[in-house]
Amino acid sequence: MKHGLTFLLLLLSTLNAWAIQPASSTGQRETTFRSQKLAAELRTTWLGMPRQSFRRLVPEQRLGAPTSISYYTRPGEPLTLGGYRVTGISYGFYKDQLCCIEVRVLGEANCRGIQALLTRSYGPGSAATGQRWENAQLRLLYNEMPKGYATVVVVSPSLLARYQAEQMTAPNEAV
Repeated sequence: MKHGLTFLLLLLSTLNAWAIQPASSTGQRETTFRSQKLAAELRTTWLGMPRQSFRRLVPEQRLGAPTSISYYTRPGEPLTLGGYRVTGISYGFYKDQLCCIEVRVLGEANCRGIQALLTRSYGPGSAATGQRWENAQLRLLYNEMPKGYATVVVVSPSLLARYQAEQMTAPNEAV
C-alpha cells in the first residue's frame, strides 16, 4: 500500500509532462469505438462529478496521502476492466469533485491484458516510468511494480491543475 501511495503522489506531481500519440486516420472509427467502450469502463466521464452524486462510497484510509484529496471505494461494484480482473478501484475527490480513479491489477495475465487494451484503445503510451496517455478530458497512467502488480490511474486534468496551483500557494502539508 505504501508503494501505491508513493506512486500516486509521484503521479500527481509529474502529470504535466504527459503526452499522447495522435491516432492514425486508418482505423479511426474502430479505435474511437474501442476508446469509448474503455472510457466507459474506466468511468472517465465521471471525472469532475460531485461526491454527492455517488452512492455507497466507503472512506479509504491512506497514510501519507494529501489531506486535500479524500479516497473512497464502492463495495459491490464489478471488478473487471475489458474482461480482465482487477483487485480494487479507488476514487479520489478534491474539493468534493472526482479528480482521480485508481484501478489496481494483480497477476501477470491481467496486467498484460490491460496494458494491451490501453495501447489498442489509446495508441502507444510514452514510457518514462510506465505508459502514459493524455487528452483534454483525462490523463491516464499504467504502471507495473513489481512484476505482476499494476495500477491504472485516471486523472482529471482541470482538477489536477487546480490542486497543483493551490499547492504552490499553500503552506507545505506534512506527508
